[in-house]
Amino acid sequence: MQIKDKVASIPYLFSIKRLANETKVNVYLVGGFLRDLYLKRGENFDFDFIVERNAEEFSIAFSQKINCKWIVLDKEERTYRVIVKRKENIYHYDFSQLKGSNLEEDLLKRDFSINTLLLNVNRFPHVQVIDRLKAIRDLRKKIIRAVSEEVILEDPLRILRAFSLWARYNLRIETQTLKFLKKHKALLKKVSPERINEELFKILDSHYSYSIIKKMSDLFILDEIIPSIRKSRGVYQGGYHHLDVWEHSLQTLSRFEILYRRRLVKSSEIVDYLNQELAKNRKRIHILKLACLLHDIGKPFAKGVKGKKTIFHTHEKIGAELAQEFAQEIKLSVKEKEVLRKLIFWHLRPGYLAGEIFPSQRAIYRFFRDTEEEGVSVILLSLADWRATRGPLTNREKRLIHERVMFKLIDFYFNERKKKPLPKVVDGFDIMKKFNLA
Repeated sequence: MQIKDKVASIPYLFSIKRLANETKVNVYLVGGFLRDLYLKRGENFDFDFIVERNAEEFSIAFSQKINCKWIVLDKEERTYRVIVKRKENIYHYDFSQLKGSNLEEDLLKRDFSINTLLLNVNRFPHVQVIDRLKAIRDLRKKIIRAVSEEVILEDPLRILRAFSLWARYNLRIETQTLKFLKKHKALLKKVSPERINEELFKILDSHYSYSIIKKMSDLFILDEIIPSIRKSRGVYQGGYHHLDVWEHSLQTLSRFEILYRRRLVKSSEIVDYLNQELAKNRKRIHILKLACLLHDIGKPFAKGVKGKKTIFHTHEKIGAELAQEFAQEIKLSVKEKEVLRKLIFWHLRPGYLAGEIFPSQRAIYRFFRDTEEEGVSVILLSLADWRATRGPLTNREKRLIHERVMFKLIDFYFNERKKKPLPKVVDGFDIMKKFNLA
């Protein structure tokens, strides 16, 4: 289907055209919808329009014409949204007042060249797509190029948005833009936590997020979002590890994604489990990936030496507390915070279970009792953690046993746990708590 045919398929586009011509105001379709057409992406239900003048009045008139909900999206930026529910889909029509005195000035205030394509709605379909900033060239080359350095200064969130565009569209950030992002990374401190976490989780949504997160780490941009990274860099871990604490954490994310793509994706039960929604637009798999990055953040504070061995006693407890503080800072939901805490607090536990060829049923019951719904995620984190641990003192046989036990535990969870609730294991601690003997 041609570009014009796709544009013509936008619901109510011709209603917007008639209204624009009746009110004698130029209206332009801009940005994401046109970008996605050139990238041959799937359906896009979000439409952005530039209104030459009186954007508020125009958007209200459009909402009344089609009898749909109208809201103010950003009063300062004079952006308004009309929400259309049609069949099973929800469409967003965003109308923004022209920024500056002309179209050229408006485009120069946008973030990246690939988001600057325009189409005049008033004259559609007898017009071509307008490309003032070489957006089509950049789309063909699959590169992300900032319109200017100034647009990064105007809204530092665009530093993260460049990486989330990379994650979503598998594009490459061009060299000069990377320099802008690194140069102004400290400005991320001025961005609200809610906006930060929205872009961060868009990145983690990619099944290839490791390479993106690694680039953000190499540019020290990630340190501005997760300050605890700074203390993890360069921390030696002893002979069982071939990497420092932070590089090991990055490698844990990499190993999880490889495991997911090669094996986990073949299990509908695991995929469904990981796709469970914990908050709006955020799933269990996203928090698990975050846990891969944060599972050892307690190590710099717990590091000690026993004889000739480097030890990190209680690092999982310290890490769980630090992770909760970070989760609070970026405004994660109560559920997400608790899931993240559990993953980090219990991430060593599966390794202890793998001390035997197969742990006792009692030990399995205790594990799933303590980890609850997060049991499978804890196991997957342990698998990735062990796969990212390749120091000279590691033992191949122990790694193989660990793998076998972990997958048997996952099978147990899905094959047995569903049949009937696991009986609660009563131990001395439970009895002391019950009768106030503690």
